[in-house]
Amino acid sequence: MFISGEEDFFAFSIVNNQNRKDIMKNLCGYLFSDEYIDFFEQDEADQSLDSIDIAFSNSIIGRFVSLLNLIKCPFTIIVEPYYIDQSFRDTFYMYYSNQHFSVNRSSVRLSFLNGEYSRDSFYTTESRILDQNFIGSCVINPLVKGAIGRTLLSPRFIPFSDSECYMRVSNFTLNIYGRSLHVSAFPYRSQDQETMRCAEITMLNIFDYYSNSYNDYRIATPSDIISCEEKHNYERVLPSRGTTYPILTKVMSEFGFAPRLYTMFGIEKSVFSSLNTKEKLRRILHYYIESGIPVAVNLTSTSQSSSNDNHSIICIGHGKAKSKLYKRAKKNSFIPYKNLDTIYDNPIINSADFFEDYVIVDDNVPVYQIKNFYSFSKNMIVDGLSVPLYKRMFMDAVDAETIFRDLLYDDYFGFSMYSENVLKEKEKVVFRMFMASSRSLKKFRVENYTDIDLKHYYASIPMPRFVWICELYKEDNYLNNDKDQKAFCEYIIDATSAPSRGPKSLILMKFPKYLAFRLPFQNDTNMSQWLEIQTDSFFIGYSKNLSKY
Repeated sequence: MFISGEEDFFAFSIVNNQNRKDIMKNLCGYLFSDEYIDFFEQDEADQSLDSIDIAFSNSIIGRFVSLLNLIKCPFTIIVEPYYIDQSFRDTFYMYYSNQHFSVNRSSVRLSFLNGEYSRDSFYTTESRILDQNFIGSCVINPLVKGAIGRTLLSPRFIPFSDSECYMRVSNFTLNIYGRSLHVSAFPYRSQDQETMRCAEITMLNIFDYYSNSYNDYRIATPSDIISCEEKHNYERVLPSRGTTYPILTKVMSEFGFAPRLYTMFGIEKSVFSSLNTKEKLRRILHYYIESGIPVAVNLTSTSQSSSNDNHSIICIGHGKAKSKLYKRAKKNSFIPYKNLDTIYDNPIINSADFFEDYVIVDDNVPVYQIKNFYSFSKNMIVDGLSVPLYKRMFMDAVDAETIFRDLLYDDYFGFSMYSENVLKEKEKVVFRMFMASSRSLKKFRVENYTDIDLKHYYASIPMPRFVWICELYKEDNYLNNDKDQKAFCEYIIDATSAPSRGPKSLILMKFPKYLAFRLPFQNDTNMSQWLEIQTDSFFIGYSKNLSKY
Protein backbone atom coordinates (compact mmCIF):
# COMPACT_ATOMS: atom_id res chain seq x y z
CA MET A 1 0.00 0.00 0.00
CA PHE A 2 1.06 3.56 -0.66
CA ILE A 3 -0.23 4.87 2.62
CA SER A 4 -1.82 3.03 5.52
CA GLY A 5 -4.38 5.66 6.39
CA GLU A 6 -5.06 9.31 7.03
CA GLU A 7 -3.50 9.01 10.44
CA ASP A 8 -0.06 8.78 8.81
CA PHE A 9 1.62 12.15 8.85
CA PHE A 10 3.98 11.52 5.95
CA ALA A 11 4.89 8.92 3.36
CA PHE A 12 7.68 8.29 0.91
CA SER A 13 6.84 6.15 -2.09
CA ILE A 14 9.04 5.14 -5.02
CA VAL A 15 7.21 5.00 -8.35
CA ASN A 16 8.52 2.84 -11.21
CA ASN A 17 7.06 1.39 -14.39
CA GLN A 18 5.99 -1.79 -12.60
CA ASN A 19 4.07 -0.30 -9.68
CA ARG A 20 2.98 3.01 -11.25
CA LYS A 21 -0.70 2.10 -11.58
CA ASP A 22 -0.97 0.68 -8.07
CA ILE A 23 0.71 3.74 -6.58
CA MET A 24 -1.61 6.08 -8.49
CA LYS A 25 -4.67 4.07 -7.43
CA ASN A 26 -3.78 4.21 -3.75
CA LEU A 27 -2.74 7.84 -3.93
CA CYS A 28 -5.95 8.91 -5.67
CA GLY A 29 -7.97 6.87 -3.17
CA TYR A 30 -6.28 8.80 -0.38
CA LEU A 31 -6.64 12.23 -2.00
CA PHE A 32 -10.04 12.00 -3.68
CA SER A 33 -13.37 10.25 -3.30
CA ASP A 34 -13.82 6.71 -4.63
CA GLU A 35 -16.14 7.65 -7.50
CA TYR A 36 -13.29 7.85 -10.01
CA ILE A 37 -11.25 4.90 -8.78
CA ASP A 38 -13.08 2.52 -11.13
CA PHE A 39 -10.79 3.78 -13.87
CA PHE A 40 -7.89 1.89 -12.32
CA GLU A 41 -9.87 -1.37 -12.39
CA GLN A 42 -10.50 -1.27 -16.14
CA ASP A 43 -7.30 -3.02 -17.14
CA GLU A 44 -5.12 -4.41 -14.38
CA ALA A 45 -2.38 -5.30 -16.90
CA ASP A 46 -2.10 -1.73 -18.17
CA GLN A 47 0.31 0.28 -16.04
CA SER A 48 0.78 3.17 -18.46
CA LEU A 49 -2.38 5.19 -17.64
CA ASP A 50 -1.96 6.90 -21.02
CA SER A 51 -5.70 6.82 -21.72
CA ILE A 52 -6.44 9.05 -18.75
CA ASP A 53 -6.18 12.19 -20.92
CA ILE A 54 -9.09 11.03 -23.07
CA ALA A 55 -11.25 9.18 -20.59
CA PHE A 56 -11.13 11.55 -17.63
CA SER A 57 -9.57 14.74 -18.94
CA ASN A 58 -12.19 16.96 -17.27
CA SER A 59 -12.34 15.16 -13.92
CA ILE A 60 -10.27 15.80 -10.81
CA ILE A 61 -8.48 12.49 -11.01
CA GLY A 62 -8.01 12.82 -14.76
CA ARG A 63 -6.24 16.16 -14.55
CA PHE A 64 -4.19 15.03 -11.57
CA VAL A 65 -2.97 11.83 -13.23
CA SER A 66 -2.38 13.69 -16.50
CA LEU A 67 -0.14 16.05 -14.55
CA LEU A 68 1.79 13.19 -12.98
CA ASN A 69 2.08 11.45 -16.34
CA LEU A 70 4.50 14.22 -17.31
CA ILE A 71 7.04 12.80 -14.85
CA LYS A 72 9.25 9.94 -16.00
CA CYS A 73 9.86 6.90 -13.82
CA PRO A 74 11.47 6.22 -11.46
CA PHE A 75 10.59 9.06 -9.11
CA THR A 76 9.77 9.48 -5.44
CA ILE A 77 6.58 11.00 -4.05
CA ILE A 78 6.71 12.73 -0.66
CA VAL A 79 3.33 13.38 0.96
CA GLU A 80 2.66 16.15 3.49
CA PRO A 81 -0.89 15.89 4.90
CA TYR A 82 -2.46 18.82 6.79
CA TYR A 83 -0.45 21.24 4.69
CA ILE A 84 -1.33 24.94 5.02
CA ASP A 85 -1.49 26.41 1.54
CA GLN A 86 -1.59 30.21 1.65
CA SER A 87 -3.92 30.64 -1.33
CA PHE A 88 -6.44 27.98 -0.31
CA ARG A 89 -6.46 28.95 3.35
CA ASP A 90 -7.21 32.53 2.28
CA THR A 91 -10.01 31.26 0.01
CA PHE A 92 -11.37 29.10 2.82
CA TYR A 93 -11.80 31.97 5.27
CA MET A 94 -13.06 34.33 2.56
CA TYR A 95 -15.68 31.99 1.10
CA TYR A 96 -15.91 28.32 2.08
CA SER A 97 -16.11 28.90 5.85
CA ASN A 98 -19.37 30.82 5.28
CA GLN A 99 -21.15 27.85 3.73
CA HIS A 100 -23.54 25.48 5.47
CA PHE A 101 -21.78 22.26 4.52
CA SER A 102 -18.28 22.07 5.93
CA VAL A 103 -15.15 22.06 3.81
CA ASN A 104 -11.83 20.82 5.13
CA ARG A 105 -9.41 23.70 5.55
CA SER A 106 -6.21 21.64 5.17
CA SER A 107 -4.50 20.72 1.92
CA VAL A 108 -2.09 17.96 1.00
CA ARG A 109 1.23 18.75 -0.65
CA LEU A 110 3.00 16.25 -2.87
CA SER A 111 6.66 16.72 -3.68
CA PHE A 112 8.57 14.80 -6.33
CA LEU A 113 12.20 13.73 -6.57
CA ASN A 114 13.82 12.24 -9.63
CA GLY A 115 15.14 8.79 -8.72
CA GLU A 116 14.59 6.56 -5.70
CA TYR A 117 14.74 8.06 -2.22
CA SER A 118 13.76 6.40 1.03
CA ARG A 119 12.84 8.42 4.09
CA ASP A 120 16.34 7.96 5.52
CA SER A 121 18.15 8.90 2.29
CA PHE A 122 15.99 12.03 1.98
CA TYR A 123 17.35 13.33 5.28
CA THR A 124 20.96 12.26 4.71
CA THR A 125 21.50 13.25 1.06
CA GLU A 126 23.37 16.50 0.39
CA SER A 127 21.16 19.49 -0.39
CA ARG A 128 23.02 20.05 -3.67
CA ILE A 129 22.08 16.58 -4.91
CA LEU A 130 18.47 16.91 -3.76
CA ASP A 131 18.20 20.22 -5.61
CA GLN A 132 19.50 18.61 -8.79
CA ASN A 133 16.83 15.93 -8.57
CA PHE A 134 13.95 18.01 -7.23
CA ILE A 135 11.14 17.93 -9.78
CA GLY A 136 8.76 20.16 -7.86
CA SER A 137 5.54 20.03 -5.85
CA CYS A 138 1.78 19.97 -6.25
CA VAL A 139 -0.83 21.04 -3.68
CA ILE A 140 -4.14 19.15 -3.58
CA ASN A 141 -7.01 21.10 -2.06
CA PRO A 142 -10.09 19.43 -0.50
CA LEU A 143 -12.50 20.60 -3.20
CA VAL A 144 -14.90 18.94 -5.60
CA LYS A 145 -13.49 21.06 -8.44
CA GLY A 146 -10.20 22.90 -8.68
CA ALA A 147 -8.45 20.43 -6.42
CA ILE A 148 -5.06 21.08 -7.99
CA GLY A 149 -3.60 24.01 -6.07
CA ARG A 150 -0.25 25.74 -6.36
CA THR A 151 1.91 23.54 -8.54
CA LEU A 152 5.59 24.16 -9.27
CA LEU A 153 7.19 21.66 -11.66
CA SER A 154 10.61 22.06 -13.25
CA PRO A 155 10.54 21.99 -17.08
CA ARG A 156 13.86 20.09 -16.93
CA PHE A 157 11.97 16.93 -16.11
CA ILE A 158 9.10 17.44 -18.55
CA PRO A 159 9.44 15.70 -21.95
CA PHE A 160 8.63 18.08 -24.83
CA SER A 161 7.58 16.93 -28.27
CA ASP A 162 9.72 19.59 -29.98
CA SER A 163 13.50 19.46 -29.95
CA GLU A 164 13.74 22.55 -27.76
CA CYS A 165 11.76 25.41 -26.32
CA TYR A 166 12.49 28.61 -24.43
CA MET A 167 10.50 29.86 -21.45
CA ARG A 168 10.48 32.24 -18.50
CA VAL A 169 10.64 30.67 -15.03
CA SER A 170 11.46 31.77 -11.50
CA ASN A 171 13.54 30.06 -8.81
CA PHE A 172 11.25 29.08 -5.92
CA THR A 173 12.38 27.84 -2.50
CA LEU A 174 10.22 25.20 -0.76
CA ASN A 175 10.64 23.83 2.74
CA ILE A 176 9.79 20.11 2.74
CA TYR A 177 10.08 18.27 6.05
CA GLY A 178 12.86 20.58 7.18
CA ARG A 179 14.80 20.50 3.90
CA SER A 180 15.00 23.65 1.77
CA LEU A 181 14.75 22.70 -1.89
CA HIS A 182 14.82 24.89 -4.97
CA VAL A 183 12.93 24.57 -8.24
CA SER A 184 12.86 26.76 -11.34
CA ALA A 185 9.25 26.78 -12.49
CA PHE A 186 6.22 28.83 -13.43
CA PRO A 187 3.17 28.59 -11.10
CA TYR A 188 0.21 26.48 -12.18
CA ARG A 189 -3.25 26.00 -10.60
CA SER A 190 -6.73 24.88 -11.56
CA GLN A 191 -9.88 26.94 -11.08
CA ASP A 192 -12.46 25.94 -8.47
CA GLN A 193 -15.27 27.65 -10.45
CA GLU A 194 -16.64 29.27 -7.28
CA THR A 195 -14.02 31.80 -6.19
CA MET A 196 -11.48 31.45 -8.99
CA ARG A 197 -12.18 31.24 -12.71
CA CYS A 198 -9.58 31.20 -15.48
CA ALA A 199 -8.99 34.97 -15.43
CA GLU A 200 -8.46 35.02 -11.66
CA ILE A 201 -6.14 32.00 -11.92
CA THR A 202 -4.20 33.85 -14.63
CA MET A 203 -3.71 36.82 -12.32
CA LEU A 204 -2.86 34.68 -9.30
CA ASN A 205 -0.16 32.79 -11.23
CA ILE A 206 1.33 35.96 -12.72
CA PHE A 207 1.39 37.72 -9.34
CA ASP A 208 2.93 34.61 -7.77
CA TYR A 209 5.70 34.64 -10.37
CA TYR A 210 6.45 38.37 -10.02
CA SER A 211 6.36 38.48 -6.21
CA ASN A 212 8.85 35.61 -6.10
CA SER A 213 11.13 37.15 -8.76
CA TYR A 214 11.20 40.86 -7.87
CA ASN A 215 11.05 42.89 -4.67
CA ASP A 216 8.86 45.50 -6.39
CA TYR A 217 5.78 43.27 -6.16
CA ARG A 218 3.90 41.90 -3.19
CA ILE A 219 2.38 38.47 -2.69
CA ALA A 220 -1.26 38.34 -3.80
CA THR A 221 -3.98 36.19 -2.28
CA PRO A 222 -7.34 35.29 -3.87
CA SER A 223 -9.15 37.67 -1.51
CA ASP A 224 -6.89 40.52 -2.64
CA ILE A 225 -7.84 39.87 -6.26
CA ILE A 226 -11.55 39.52 -5.45
CA SER A 227 -11.48 42.80 -3.49
CA CYS A 228 -9.96 44.62 -6.47
CA GLU A 229 -12.53 43.13 -8.82
CA GLU A 230 -15.35 44.32 -6.56
CA LYS A 231 -14.14 47.93 -6.95
CA HIS A 232 -14.57 47.82 -10.71
CA ASN A 233 -17.62 45.56 -11.15
CA TYR A 234 -21.25 46.58 -11.16
CA GLU A 235 -22.46 43.43 -9.40
CA ARG A 236 -21.19 40.88 -6.93
CA VAL A 237 -18.15 38.82 -7.90
CA LEU A 238 -18.84 35.75 -5.72
CA PRO A 239 -19.60 33.08 -6.75
CA SER A 240 -17.25 33.92 -9.59
CA ARG A 241 -18.54 34.11 -13.15
CA GLY A 242 -15.18 35.13 -14.51
CA THR A 243 -14.03 38.60 -15.40
CA THR A 244 -13.26 40.62 -18.50
CA TYR A 245 -9.78 41.58 -19.69
CA PRO A 246 -10.34 45.31 -19.12
CA ILE A 247 -11.04 44.53 -15.45
CA LEU A 248 -8.17 42.03 -15.34
CA THR A 249 -5.86 44.76 -16.64
CA LYS A 250 -7.21 47.22 -14.07
CA VAL A 251 -6.55 44.73 -11.26
CA MET A 252 -2.97 44.39 -12.49
CA SER A 253 -2.54 48.14 -12.13
CA GLU A 254 -3.75 47.89 -8.52
CA PHE A 255 -0.86 45.49 -7.84
CA GLY A 256 1.85 47.87 -8.99
CA PHE A 257 2.01 47.14 -12.72
CA ALA A 258 1.55 49.50 -15.65
CA PRO A 259 -0.30 47.00 -17.88
CA ARG A 260 -0.91 47.35 -21.59
CA LEU A 261 -4.07 45.88 -23.16
CA TYR A 262 -4.09 44.86 -26.83
CA THR A 263 -7.25 43.65 -28.55
CA MET A 264 -7.85 42.27 -32.02
CA PHE A 265 -10.35 44.98 -32.94
CA GLY A 266 -8.05 47.71 -31.55
CA ILE A 267 -5.11 46.99 -33.84
CA GLU A 268 -4.83 49.56 -36.59
CA LYS A 269 -4.47 48.42 -40.18
CA SER A 270 -1.71 49.95 -42.28
CA VAL A 271 -1.76 50.39 -46.05
CA PHE A 272 2.02 49.90 -46.05
CA SER A 273 1.93 46.45 -44.40
CA SER A 274 0.74 43.07 -45.63
CA LEU A 275 0.18 41.88 -42.05
CA ASN A 276 -3.36 41.06 -40.98
CA THR A 277 -4.55 41.75 -37.43
CA LYS A 278 -3.86 38.19 -36.24
CA GLU A 279 -0.26 38.36 -37.42
CA LYS A 280 0.21 41.78 -35.85
CA LEU A 281 -1.10 40.49 -32.53
CA ARG A 282 1.23 37.48 -32.78
CA ARG A 283 4.19 39.80 -33.39
CA ILE A 284 3.29 41.88 -30.34
CA LEU A 285 3.05 38.72 -28.24
CA HIS A 286 6.41 37.54 -29.54
CA TYR A 287 8.17 40.81 -28.67
CA TYR A 288 7.07 40.51 -25.05
CA ILE A 289 7.84 36.79 -24.82
CA GLU A 290 11.34 37.46 -26.20
CA SER A 291 11.58 40.07 -23.43
CA GLY A 292 10.87 37.44 -20.78
CA ILE A 293 7.52 38.97 -19.82
CA PRO A 294 4.65 36.52 -19.11
CA VAL A 295 1.59 37.61 -21.06
CA ALA A 296 -2.07 36.99 -20.20
CA VAL A 297 -3.85 35.80 -23.35
CA ASN A 298 -7.61 36.11 -23.85
CA LEU A 299 -9.20 33.45 -26.07
CA THR A 300 -12.66 33.71 -27.58
CA SER A 301 -14.81 31.01 -29.14
CA THR A 302 -15.10 30.60 -32.91
CA SER A 303 -18.32 28.62 -32.58
CA GLN A 304 -21.56 30.40 -33.49
CA SER A 305 -23.43 28.57 -30.71
CA SER A 306 -21.01 29.73 -28.00
CA SER A 307 -19.75 33.04 -29.33
CA ASN A 308 -19.64 34.57 -25.83
CA ASP A 309 -17.34 31.89 -24.40
CA ASN A 310 -13.90 33.14 -23.36
CA HIS A 311 -10.87 31.58 -21.74
CA SER A 312 -7.72 33.00 -20.19
CA ILE A 313 -4.23 31.47 -20.33
CA ILE A 314 -0.63 32.64 -19.83
CA CYS A 315 2.07 32.58 -22.48
CA ILE A 316 5.57 32.20 -20.98
CA GLY A 317 7.82 31.09 -23.85
CA HIS A 318 8.19 29.98 -27.43
CA GLY A 319 9.41 27.05 -29.50
CA LYS A 320 12.23 26.94 -32.00
CA ALA A 321 12.49 29.21 -35.03
CA LYS A 322 11.27 27.41 -38.14
CA SER A 323 13.00 27.96 -41.46
CA LYS A 324 9.88 26.62 -43.21
CA LEU A 325 8.18 29.91 -42.29
CA TYR A 326 10.68 31.83 -44.41
CA LYS A 327 8.14 32.49 -47.15
CA ARG A 328 5.76 34.17 -44.69
CA ALA A 329 8.61 36.12 -43.10
CA LYS A 330 9.87 37.33 -46.48
CA LYS A 331 6.35 38.40 -47.47
CA ASN A 332 6.09 40.49 -44.31
CA SER A 333 9.44 42.28 -44.70
CA PHE A 334 9.70 45.89 -43.55
CA ILE A 335 8.68 48.39 -46.22
CA PRO A 336 10.00 51.86 -45.35
CA TYR A 337 7.77 54.69 -46.50
CA LYS A 338 10.49 56.58 -48.33
CA ASN A 339 11.43 53.45 -50.33
CA LEU A 340 7.96 52.48 -51.50
CA ASP A 341 8.79 53.23 -55.14
CA THR A 342 12.33 51.87 -55.16
CA ILE A 343 14.13 48.58 -54.59
CA TYR A 344 16.15 49.09 -51.44
CA ASP A 345 19.42 47.26 -50.86
CA ASN A 346 18.89 45.36 -47.63
CA PRO A 347 15.27 44.31 -46.93
CA ILE A 348 14.59 43.51 -43.26
CA ILE A 349 12.86 40.30 -42.19
CA ASN A 350 11.28 40.21 -38.74
CA SER A 351 12.53 37.29 -36.61
CA ALA A 352 9.08 37.07 -34.97
CA ASP A 353 7.74 35.68 -38.25
CA PHE A 354 9.88 32.55 -37.87
CA PHE A 355 7.87 31.51 -34.80
CA GLU A 356 4.37 30.11 -34.44
CA ASP A 357 4.66 27.74 -31.43
CA TYR A 358 4.47 29.12 -27.90
CA VAL A 359 4.65 27.70 -24.38
CA ILE A 360 1.42 28.26 -22.46
CA VAL A 361 0.09 27.68 -18.95
CA ASP A 362 -3.55 26.63 -19.27
CA ASP A 363 -5.49 25.34 -16.27
CA ASN A 364 -7.51 23.03 -18.55
CA VAL A 365 -4.46 20.93 -19.48
CA PRO A 366 -1.16 19.95 -17.82
CA VAL A 367 1.42 22.69 -17.42
CA TYR A 368 3.94 23.71 -20.13
CA GLN A 369 2.00 22.97 -23.28
CA ILE A 370 3.61 23.93 -26.60
CA LYS A 371 0.80 25.08 -28.88
CA ASN A 372 0.45 26.89 -32.18
CA PHE A 373 -0.55 30.53 -31.80
CA TYR A 374 -3.59 30.00 -34.02
CA SER A 375 -4.81 26.98 -32.02
CA PHE A 376 -4.01 27.57 -28.35
CA SER A 377 -7.32 25.92 -27.48
CA LYS A 378 -9.87 23.95 -29.51
CA ASN A 379 -12.37 26.15 -31.38
CA MET A 380 -10.87 29.30 -29.85
CA ILE A 381 -8.70 32.12 -31.20
CA VAL A 382 -6.56 34.79 -29.57
CA ASP A 383 -8.68 37.89 -29.03
CA GLY A 384 -6.48 40.01 -26.78
CA LEU A 385 -3.33 40.34 -24.67
CA SER A 386 -2.75 41.89 -21.27
CA VAL A 387 0.90 42.63 -20.58
CA PRO A 388 2.04 43.35 -16.97
CA LEU A 389 4.71 45.97 -17.59
CA TYR A 390 6.91 47.60 -14.98
CA LYS A 391 5.48 50.95 -13.84
CA ARG A 392 8.28 52.96 -15.52
CA MET A 393 8.18 51.14 -18.85
CA PHE A 394 6.51 54.01 -20.69
CA MET A 395 7.41 52.74 -24.15
CA ASP A 396 5.52 49.62 -25.25
CA ALA A 397 6.45 47.11 -27.96
CA VAL A 398 4.46 48.80 -30.74
CA ASP A 399 6.11 52.18 -30.15
CA ALA A 400 9.56 50.61 -29.84
CA GLU A 401 9.12 48.77 -33.13
CA THR A 402 8.11 52.02 -34.85
CA ILE A 403 11.19 53.85 -33.56
CA PHE A 404 13.53 51.03 -34.53
CA ARG A 405 11.97 50.86 -37.96
CA ASP A 406 12.58 54.58 -38.49
CA LEU A 407 16.14 54.35 -37.20
CA LEU A 408 17.13 51.42 -39.42
CA TYR A 409 16.44 53.36 -42.63
CA ASP A 410 17.42 56.79 -41.35
CA ASP A 411 19.97 58.71 -43.42
CA TYR A 412 22.08 59.34 -40.34
CA PHE A 413 21.41 56.37 -38.03
CA GLY A 414 20.71 53.65 -40.63
CA PHE A 415 22.74 50.45 -40.48
CA SER A 416 23.50 50.11 -44.22
CA MET A 417 26.05 52.90 -44.45
CA TYR A 418 28.03 51.49 -41.52
CA SER A 419 27.90 47.81 -42.59
CA GLU A 420 29.06 47.98 -46.19
CA ASN A 421 31.98 45.59 -45.55
CA VAL A 422 29.69 43.05 -43.89
CA LEU A 423 26.56 43.03 -46.04
CA LYS A 424 26.32 42.18 -49.70
CA GLU A 425 24.12 44.15 -52.05
CA LYS A 426 20.42 43.30 -51.50
CA GLU A 427 21.35 40.77 -48.80
CA LYS A 428 18.43 40.20 -46.44
CA VAL A 429 18.78 41.15 -42.79
CA VAL A 430 16.94 39.59 -39.83
CA PHE A 431 15.55 42.00 -37.22
CA ARG A 432 15.15 40.79 -33.61
CA MET A 433 13.54 43.02 -30.97
CA PHE A 434 13.17 42.55 -27.22
CA MET A 435 13.33 44.31 -23.87
CA ALA A 436 15.91 43.57 -21.16
CA SER A 437 17.15 45.00 -17.91
CA SER A 438 20.23 47.13 -18.48
CA ARG A 439 22.02 45.28 -15.68
CA SER A 440 21.57 41.88 -17.35
CA LEU A 441 22.42 43.27 -20.78
CA LYS A 442 25.65 44.88 -19.56
CA LYS A 443 26.67 41.71 -17.76
CA PHE A 444 26.03 39.60 -20.86
CA ARG A 445 27.92 41.93 -23.20
CA VAL A 446 30.90 42.21 -20.84
CA GLU A 447 31.09 38.43 -20.57
CA ASN A 448 30.91 37.84 -24.32
CA TYR A 449 32.88 40.69 -25.90
CA THR A 450 36.65 40.27 -26.32
CA ASP A 451 37.55 43.93 -26.86
CA ILE A 452 38.38 45.58 -23.52
CA ASP A 453 37.20 49.00 -24.72
CA LEU A 454 33.83 47.56 -25.70
CA LYS A 455 33.51 45.87 -22.33
CA HIS A 456 34.25 49.14 -20.56
CA TYR A 457 31.90 51.30 -22.62
CA TYR A 458 28.98 48.88 -22.33
CA ALA A 459 29.54 48.64 -18.59
CA SER A 460 29.89 52.38 -18.00
CA ILE A 461 27.36 54.00 -20.37
CA PRO A 462 24.39 55.18 -18.23
CA MET A 463 21.16 53.37 -19.02
CA PRO A 464 17.71 53.21 -17.40
CA ARG A 465 16.57 50.09 -15.60
CA PHE A 466 14.99 48.66 -18.76
CA VAL A 467 15.87 49.16 -22.40
CA TRP A 468 14.49 48.04 -25.75
CA ILE A 469 17.07 46.32 -27.95
CA CYS A 470 17.19 45.65 -31.68
CA GLU A 471 19.73 43.13 -32.97
CA LEU A 472 20.41 42.67 -36.68
CA TYR A 473 21.65 39.38 -38.16
CA LYS A 474 22.80 38.29 -41.57
CA GLU A 475 20.10 35.95 -42.86
CA ASP A 476 22.34 32.87 -42.99
CA ASN A 477 23.72 33.50 -39.49
CA TYR A 478 20.24 33.60 -38.02
CA LEU A 479 18.70 30.64 -39.84
CA ASN A 480 21.60 28.21 -40.14
CA ASN A 481 23.46 28.66 -36.88
CA ASP A 482 21.86 26.49 -34.19
CA LYS A 483 24.47 27.17 -31.52
CA ASP A 484 25.45 30.82 -31.11
CA GLN A 485 23.56 33.12 -33.45
CA LYS A 486 25.83 36.11 -34.05
CA ALA A 487 24.52 39.60 -34.82
CA PHE A 488 26.44 42.36 -36.57
CA CYS A 489 24.49 45.41 -35.40
CA GLU A 490 22.64 46.60 -32.29
CA TYR A 491 20.44 49.55 -31.36
CA ILE A 492 19.44 50.31 -27.74
CA ILE A 493 16.65 52.76 -26.88
CA ASP A 494 15.24 54.02 -23.60
CA ALA A 495 12.20 52.02 -22.40
CA THR A 496 11.31 54.85 -20.01
CA SER A 497 11.10 57.37 -22.84
CA ALA A 498 7.93 58.74 -24.41
CA PRO A 499 7.15 57.43 -27.91
CA SER A 500 7.01 60.97 -29.27
CA ARG A 501 10.73 61.42 -28.67
CA GLY A 502 11.53 59.12 -31.59
CA PRO A 503 15.29 59.01 -32.39
CA LYS A 504 16.01 61.02 -29.23
CA SER A 505 15.26 57.82 -27.30
CA LEU A 506 18.35 56.23 -28.80
CA ILE A 507 21.08 55.43 -26.24
CA LEU A 508 23.61 53.31 -28.17
CA MET A 509 24.39 51.98 -31.65
CA LYS A 510 26.87 49.17 -32.29
CA PHE A 511 28.04 48.57 -35.87
CA PRO A 512 30.73 46.19 -37.16
CA LYS A 513 33.44 48.89 -36.92
CA TYR A 514 31.84 51.63 -34.82
CA LEU A 515 30.22 52.28 -31.47
CA ALA A 516 28.20 55.44 -30.88
CA PHE A 517 26.30 56.50 -27.77
CA ARG A 518 24.42 59.39 -26.18
CA LEU A 519 24.67 60.49 -22.53
CA PRO A 520 21.59 61.37 -20.40
CA PHE A 521 22.10 65.16 -20.44
CA GLN A 522 22.10 65.24 -24.24
CA ASN A 523 18.66 66.00 -25.69
CA ASP A 524 19.50 66.55 -29.35
CA THR A 525 19.69 63.82 -31.98
CA ASN A 526 23.49 63.72 -32.27
CA MET A 527 25.64 61.07 -30.61
CA SER A 528 27.96 62.12 -27.77
CA GLN A 529 30.82 59.99 -29.08
CA TRP A 530 31.75 57.84 -32.06
CA LEU A 531 34.38 55.19 -31.39
CA GLU A 532 36.18 53.07 -33.93
CA ILE A 533 36.56 49.41 -32.90
CA GLN A 534 38.85 46.74 -34.33
CA THR A 535 37.32 43.46 -33.11
CA ASP A 536 33.93 41.90 -32.34
CA SER A 537 32.41 42.71 -35.72
CA PHE A 538 29.96 39.93 -34.91
CA PHE A 539 28.66 39.27 -31.41
CA ILE A 540 26.53 36.64 -29.69
CA GLY A 541 22.84 37.51 -29.49
CA TYR A 542 21.44 38.25 -26.05
CA SER A 543 19.86 35.13 -24.53
CA LYS A 544 19.21 35.74 -20.82
CA ASN A 545 15.50 36.55 -20.93
CA LEU A 546 14.42 32.94 -21.49
CA SER A 547 15.77 29.58 -20.33
CA LYS A 548 16.32 26.83 -22.89
CA TYR A 549 14.76 23.39 -22.35
